[in-house]
Amino acid sequence: MTATPQGARRAGTELEFLARLGAAMLEAGYATEPMTQMVTACAGSFGLREVIVSGLGRVVRVECRGDDGFPQGWTVAAANLDSFDCDRMKRLKDLARTVIVDGTEPATALRLLEHADQGPKPWPWWFVTLGGALLALCIALQVGGTPAAAFAAAVILPPVSILGRGLAAAGIPRLYALAIQTPCAAALAAGAHALALITVTDSAVAIATVWVLLVPLPQLMTTAIDCVSSDNVTATARAVSALLAVAGIAIGGTVVVALSQRFPLGDPISPDLPQLPVWLVLCFSILGALGNAVFNHGGWNLFPAAAAAGLLAATVNQTLIHLANMPPVWSSPIAAIALGFAAAASSELLRLPVSALTLVGLTGALLPGLTLYQGLVIELFHVSGVSYFVQTFAICAGLGAGAAGGVLLYSLGRRAA
Repeated sequence: MTATPQGARRAGTELEFLARLGAAMLEAGYATEPMTQMVTACAGSFGLREVIVSGLGRVVRVECRGDDGFPQGWTVAAANLDSFDCDRMKRLKDLARTVIVDGTEPATALRLLEHADQGPKPWPWWFVTLGGALLALCIALQVGGTPAAAFAAAVILPPVSILGRGLAAAGIPRLYALAIQTPCAAALAAGAHALALITVTDSAVAIATVWVLLVPLPQLMTTAIDCVSSDNVTATARAVSALLAVAGIAIGGTVVVALSQRFPLGDPISPDLPQLPVWLVLCFSILGALGNAVFNHGGWNLFPAAAAAGLLAATVNQTLIHLANMPPVWSSPIAAIALGFAAAASSELLRLPVSALTLVGLTGALLPGLTLYQGLVIELFHVSGVSYFVQTFAICAGLGAGAAGGVLLYSLGRRAA
């Protein structure tokens, strides 16, 4: 983060803390509106007058009127808007609560911010990678994949994820990084098939599972929240970043499909997979949510809520699919609305960020792995699967919009009560 003080320094420490807190929250994965609300509440505990907190893209600016009557301000630019760290989000939320409730001095608050922002990670990197592997395993099983396909997805995701972190550390733009990661996942699955470890169907399930996990769902969700809150500049910045990520996956996928046409794949395989019993879907949704909590750096305190979020999302989704005969393109966003509402209602009680509660449930239970698999299988055998790919993106975008809608419904109901 880079900071620029402006105006008189009478309230400099307070403004510096508030602006740095806001930027850190954006970096951790908060949407703009909850960030501004929390920073404004902290400003109130400092006794600042006529406070204005604004977030424009990566830039956070906090202004107030000093005791001398002149305006003062502090501006901080967040490093990025692409990351999502559940534990960092909780540490920052706990810090803001401490400042508001205990009336912490500004200088002390700054020191606490440094500690909260650079605190130890809840898990070592290898355990985070295992969380992603568990998530991939559960998603592959949810869509009807065989144990072999699920195991292949669990084995392929960790090196693909590590490759992504390495490319990011090397300064490779996300568009190109994902364009590299996507065919890398396909190459690993193809290698497993060449060694006769898995079938063509298993390879397609594994590839689809890893690809759908590369979709930047956290950004789509926070983009939708910013749109609902009319934070159009930040929403646009997030949307452009998310669309570039999707474009990278599309470029890599196009390369994979083009190369696959040069190799014989045998007889066409069915795009349909066997359906699991509902109770197994619920179990794998819970496990997937737990794996996603670890994969997004959530600590032990997130686990019970993550399990409940996965169960709620899967229950609503399966009810709509089996009892109302509703297709996933509609049932998944509606389940996301229910999850967003429940997350907003329980966030303060659980002292966990709404976005963290929502994301673990969405990813663990509602990702459209089957739809992406169907499109991929059809494309591999020289028939256009574009409609399935469009449905996959529509469902992912609908998950973000549905979650934001659920949060909005709770906010409206609370104001009306």
